[in-house]
Formats: sequence, structure tokens, C-alpha cells
Amino acid sequence: MDKTIETDILVIGAGPIGLAAANLLADQGVNVMLVERHAGTSDEPRAISVTDETLRVMQQIGILDRLAPEMLMDTGARYFGRREQLLAEVYPASPRLGQPGKSQFDQPVMESLLLEAARARPLIDVRFNTEAFRITDGPAHVDTVLIDDDGKHTVRSKWVLACDGGRSPVRSQLGIPMEGSTQVQKWIVVDILNTPGDPERFSEFHCNGTRPVVVVPGVNGRRRYEFMLLPGEEAAMMTSPEAIIRLISPFQAIAPADIRRAAVYVAHQRVALNYRVGHVLLAGDAAHMMPPFAGQALNAGIRDVANLAWKVAANVHGTGTEALVNTYQAERRPHAVDMVRLSHRIGTVVMNVNPVLTAIRDAAITASGIVPTAKAWLAGMKFLKQPHFTEGCVADPGTAIPKRAAALVGRSLSQPQVTLPTGDSVPLDAVLGTGWALLYFPHDRRAPLEVRRVDIGRLSAEEKHDGAHLTRTGVTAVTETSGAFAAVAGSGMTLVVRPDRYVAAATTPDTERAAFEALAAYVPELASLRNAETGLPAAR
Repeated sequence: MDKTIETDILVIGAGPIGLAAANLLADQGVNVMLVERHAGTSDEPRAISVTDETLRVMQQIGILDRLAPEMLMDTGARYFGRREQLLAEVYPASPRLGQPGKSQFDQPVMESLLLEAARARPLIDVRFNTEAFRITDGPAHVDTVLIDDDGKHTVRSKWVLACDGGRSPVRSQLGIPMEGSTQVQKWIVVDILNTPGDPERFSEFHCNGTRPVVVVPGVNGRRRYEFMLLPGEEAAMMTSPEAIIRLISPFQAIAPADIRRAAVYVAHQRVALNYRVGHVLLAGDAAHMMPPFAGQALNAGIRDVANLAWKVAANVHGTGTEALVNTYQAERRPHAVDMVRLSHRIGTVVMNVNPVLTAIRDAAITASGIVPTAKAWLAGMKFLKQPHFTEGCVADPGTAIPKRAAALVGRSLSQPQVTLPTGDSVPLDAVLGTGWALLYFPHDRRAPLEVRRVDIGRLSAEEKHDGAHLTRTGVTAVTETSGAFAAVAGSGMTLVVRPDRYVAAATTPDTERAAFEALAAYVPELASLRNAETGLPAAR
């Protein structure tokens, strides 16, 4: 018999994106049901690269200490030309978010740790062997028919997050089109075990103009190879152990038992036109698919759910408006489009097999070594643009805020180590908590930075808009000596930080009222904040 189950949010898909979403939502105090049509998490190592922002989210969820030993941290990349000459060695710029800019990981390990974290959170109901069959949206909720071993059930939730992959049945059911294209070239990806020795901390892109190859190192003997297939080569033939051993032989000798996985793929560069239909939102590959060459697909998905989780949770609690939820697409889609284009551009460099064009490419990249700005841009991986929100849940700093401080607005807050009054050193995020926070920088540069958490709780109808629910949990004075906040040190300014660690506003006593009123369009109770020191309407 069909029965109705109620929850706050239904997450469809228990890959790394859905699992991360469920954990982040639960930490915002909402009930979550997480469903997955397969019997468990994937045992296939699909994604392989993570950025500092993804690791920051893993730190927030609480699994980084167990994930890190299974990762090759702080890696770069080397590009080789058609004669196997080194064209460029690139390395992420100095870390700003408290983690290395780029690292190599094992997806099954990440998924198992995220699942363990989800099962440890009482607010999450995890259900495998459960398929989302039909979604019916309504004015105030959405009904989803689930099919499991016991039959059909209806789940009634305020929101549905579709994290169900590139072939997303939810996206198809909703009729959301995607724009973009599919590459003609096919690639074979091979993951192997038992590679001897210590790995170098560089991925290798062999742009040889005949059969391009990508080699990605890992820990514990793991290594990935990706080879472009040539015309006439079929998947069944090229994924045989004999063919794989032959492909890899120029790099190392392997045995059939060393082959962990081999699959042929075609890369897509597509982005959904809409990330939201009614009370259903897309995230991860359901919202965007990109070639693997920039290593951004999983990272873009983690950025999606980090951006979205606190917003839909605030809406469930009655503290966030519909406009707040709508900022998800406004903030995330432009950056996803940029990453898709970047991945495609890198792919065209790697995959090129035209002799004339590859010769020109090699000469152009080598020549960039004599142009300092071009070399710095390439060597520092500055082509991996960090998100910068100019629209959405941010307050325009205006002309009254100095440019260096204004540039912080809409960007992810730096996460240096800070020293507590006890003398202990901790990452800044450990002080910020899971909600909104205010960072006040006294005029005296020698004085500690003051961090105030602002927790906005669930509202009843009577409590809305009276400001009484704003909880101020006191000031934590911390010392920061790395210079991460040089743009605002000694300024007497306050940074308003969102739950996803993005800076929503930079204010002075003269501009704080306008900033909080602008943010109140998304979180109305923020209008009650006026002063970074007291949290109450007052003049300094």
C-alpha cells in the first residue's frame, strides 16, 4: 500500500554530491531523506582531483582527517609536447582556504566516509535500493513516489535536491534542457594498482599529437591513465587486459591483476538551462557535465551543494525567502559555465592531433616563458578561476568601501590558522560555526580579530520579523598573523560571512545599515543587525 512519509528535504542520489548535500543539510538542522537506486555507494574511482574548496567542505563535514591519508595532497601538472619535451609545469597558487589548491583522491574512499558521516547524523534517513519514480510539485511542497523492496511510497518534502548524475531521470522528467555539445573523441580511462615507488606530485599531460595520454598519480600504488582512442578502435577490444597492458607499457609494466577499472567515455560539455523547477533543484552532474581535463566536475558539484544547503535549510526554517533560494542559480550557474568552457579548452590542447597545429601550440606555450605575466598565469593555475558573486545574496559594497576590501565581497573567505585566547591554534572555520558570522577588525592592528556567531533559528509564524530569534553567542577574540586579511586589518570594518563561508558584505559603521537591509531581502532577520560589537541597533 502506498503510504506518505514526511521529511523536510529529499535528496535523490547517494554519490559524493548527494552525500555531501545530506550532511550539510543535517548540520543546518533539517530532516533529510537520502535515496539511491543502487544497493550501495559506487566502488568505481571516477573523479580523481579535488580543490581546496572541496577539502574545506570535507573539513566542515568532519571527514578530512580520515580522507587526507588516502590522498596525494598538493599536486601540480606537467604538459609535454609532441616530441615529449616539457612545455610547462604548473602548480596552484598559494593556498588561501586552509587546504592545498589541488590534490588527488580516491572516490570510493570519499563516498564511504561521507556515508559513514551521514549514518552518524540522526537527522538523515539513508535508503538504498530505492528509486525516485515520479515527482509532483505543489504550492507548498513536492510529492515524490519512491519504489523499494516493500513497494511504492510517497515522500512529501518541502524541497527535492536532484543529485542523480549526468543522465538525471529527475532532470528528464522535469523537461529541463541542457545547452552545449559532446566531443567526438572517445577516451579510455584505466585505474591500476600496485605501482611501485613514491609518486611524484604532478599529473602528466602528454600532448604528443598521435595518441594523447593523461597520467594521474595517487597514493598506495594507485595510478590513472587516460588514452585517446584512435579511429577504428572499439571499446570491447581496447578494454581487454592485453590492450591495456600494451597501452601502459611505455610508462610501466603491469599485470592483469593490477587493473582496477577500465572504461570508455565520451566527454560532454553541457549545462542545464534552469537549476530550479518549482521545489526541485539540480546539483552536480544533473546540472552540468564537463570534460575531465581541468578536474572540476566533482568540485563544481560540491560547490553547488555547499551554496544550496544553507539556503534551502533557511527556507525550511522560515528564515530564508524564496529569493534566497533563487540566488542558487544566479551564483552557481555562471561559474559552472566558465569551468565547462575551461575544461573544453584544455581538452582541445591535449587532444589535438593536427601536426601543424600541435607545432604552433608547442611554440606558443614555450614562448610564454619570456612573458612574465603569461608565465605566472599558467604556472600558478590562475586559469582555475575562483567563484566571485556579483549578484545573489551579497550586498554591493559601493564606493565608500576601499577597493581592496570591496574585492572580498562575493568571494570565499580565507581560512588561516588563528590563535585562541587559550593559546591553541585552530583553523578559522572552527571558530565561525555553521551559521552566519561577523568578523570585526579593530582600528588597532595589534588588537585581536573579533568573531561573533549569529545563529538564526527556526521561526514560528508569530516570531517572524520581530528579531527576537537572533542568538548572539558572544565574541571570540582570535589572533591572525599570516596577513590573510591585510585588506581589512586595522580598518574598523566588519565582514559579514554567510554559512557557506562566502563574504556577503564589507561594512563600516556608516554603511552597515544599508548592507544589512540589502541582505534582508534574502534573510529578513538580518535587518535587525546593526552593530558588529553588540548585534543590536546602535551607533559605535
